[in-house]
Amino acid sequence: MKVNFVLPGNEDVPVGGYKVIYQYANQLIDRGYEVTISFMYSPRFNHRDWMRRLKFLGASMGVLKKNNNQVSWYQLNQSISMKFNVVTPNQLEDADVVVATGVETSYFIAKANKIKGEKYYFIQNYETWVNGNEYADNSFRLGLNNIVIATWLQELVTDKCGITPPIVPNFLETDFFIPNKEVDQRKHSVALLNHSEPSKRTSFGLQVLEALKKEVPDLQVNLFGVWDMPEKLPEWVNVFKNPTQLVLRDQIYGGSSVYLLPSLLEGWSLTGMEAMVSGAVVVASDIGGVRDYVINNETGLLINPNNINDFVSAIKNVFFDEALHTKLVDNGINKILGLSIEQSTTKLCDIFEKEGG
Repeated sequence: MKVNFVLPGNEDVPVGGYKVIYQYANQLIDRGYEVTISFMYSPRFNHRDWMRRLKFLGASMGVLKKNNNQVSWYQLNQSISMKFNVVTPNQLEDADVVVATGVETSYFIAKANKIKGEKYYFIQNYETWVNGNEYADNSFRLGLNNIVIATWLQELVTDKCGITPPIVPNFLETDFFIPNKEVDQRKHSVALLNHSEPSKRTSFGLQVLEALKKEVPDLQVNLFGVWDMPEKLPEWVNVFKNPTQLVLRDQIYGGSSVYLLPSLLEGWSLTGMEAMVSGAVVVASDIGGVRDYVINNETGLLINPNNINDFVSAIKNVFFDEALHTKLVDNGINKILGLSIEQSTTKLCDIFEKEGG
């Protein structure tokens, strides 16, 4: 069976949703599938094909910027066929299955000829930031075979289109992010993701940590991410700009007692899983994108998203309640170990073979 995953434009920087697709692509190759990864040209705009062609012509002439034509940050199997700067659906390779991986790609493949494959929409989030709520809602009604990654998305999509999609849950490959229960030396340390997307709420997280610092004077913060860092950070904030995976695992997650996740919107937070299996207790906003693996007071702590004091109290509880800390670390690691890529890939294959085989 030939599977073609269609992604938005490639900037060749670490993105959680892209990483999931890359991981599935590698797994499918190992199982004997033929896999193509196609990147749209000019993503995140509801362009007609003629406008996309015009913009690509401008990029070819050096007037506009092309999307990147390599993937250097993740190790993809060399047997995967890579197609960059796909301008129109007709340029997609013929396949048995073609998979949209985001809202803009769902509209793109909806226009594709049937020979491009049975059409699926792998829904990883409620992407209202691309072109508004209606655009996102209508993407669920395009007639594609919807698949979701989390319970809250299943409920949302069912409400919007009246058909309940199957869940293929996210996972963590623990050949790299290995279980780590060595937490005694981490002391009063918190990791926080720096992100430009407002819903990630980096600035809110820093407000929480400023309030926490007043009550925990020896607090240290590990702020990391690929985006430009906020200006005038205090000296107790350690900055990790575009860290390697090894630094992320050993120094950031592995050097933190808590991973603060103050987001208002997550499809399924992959960083939370990475932190949890690395022994950092996840203290997160009580939102759908983390509830499938963060169980309050069992595998982590879920907090009213807008209450700074509750976040501060929760982190202090992890710091100063040794029994709670140990329980959350142990249970969190065990929870993540139960979410395997092999199981999720099998579910995905079953769906593809039922409809596209």
